[in-house]
Amino acid sequence: MNSPKEPMRWETKIFIILLLASCLITTGICTCYISLLALSDEDVRERLQQIESSYPAVKCPQRPTSWVLAKENTFDKNLNLWPLGKNSDDYDITNLEMADGVLHYEVNALQGVYSRQFPGLDKNLWDFYLTAQIRKISGPADARYGVIFRVRGEKQLFFSIRDSGSVRVAVHDYGGWLDPLFTGYSRHVNAEESNELVVIAQGDIYTFCVNGYIVGSVKTTKYLSGKFGLGFELNGGEEAVFEIDNFNTYAPEK
Repeated sequence: MNSPKEPMRWETKIFIILLLASCLITTGICTCYISLLALSDEDVRERLQQIESSYPAVKCPQRPTSWVLAKENTFDKNLNLWPLGKNSDDYDITNLEMADGVLHYEVNALQGVYSRQFPGLDKNLWDFYLTAQIRKISGPADARYGVIFRVRGEKQLFFSIRDSGSVRVAVHDYGGWLDPLFTGYSRHVNAEESNELVVIAQGDIYTFCVNGYIVGSVKTTKYLSGKFGLGFELNGGEEAVFEIDNFNTYAPEK
């Protein structure tokens, strides 16, 4: 079920090489080495692409009043058959537990991993309003964590955040990772605290929110229906612990 984490895009690699060559000509080796280290950091690249904090904050849209609860996960009971317990494969060693009204997930990455968890009972939805509260209890600062939607086998979209404020919607397919729908930065991510993630899908329009504020919106026809899950990305040798609560989906009443 797990797979390699998303690699650096080839366009970024070419950009870094060209910038380094130009830098060597004008400033010297030491200065260029520092610049290269900065640009090789994903958070730096994404913050250069979009400094969301320089724009007025826009509140996340409220759930349409006519939409109803489609699937509830408050984790008081395992009503939707999450695969609790310990598991391992070539990518990671994990432990998924439910206690005190939260889902507790421990990940020990054996190599760079896109670690995923899905409930046994779920619904395929077209239009939806997805909410989840996720907190990173411990782990590396560059760990990604978030929600997965439009799940049909290996075809899925992954909305994730980092403690630094980095946000992304990545596209996964049977051949691996495709170009992300968007990457950016939000000042509303709260490191070491619970973060509420919201995904709103209405037709081919998607809106993404963190802690009550919009962080991005895209239009795409990729994967127009599917199920839902939780996703996490770590580098090899890293360990992390997460807590998840109120992972709920709403949809128009049939």
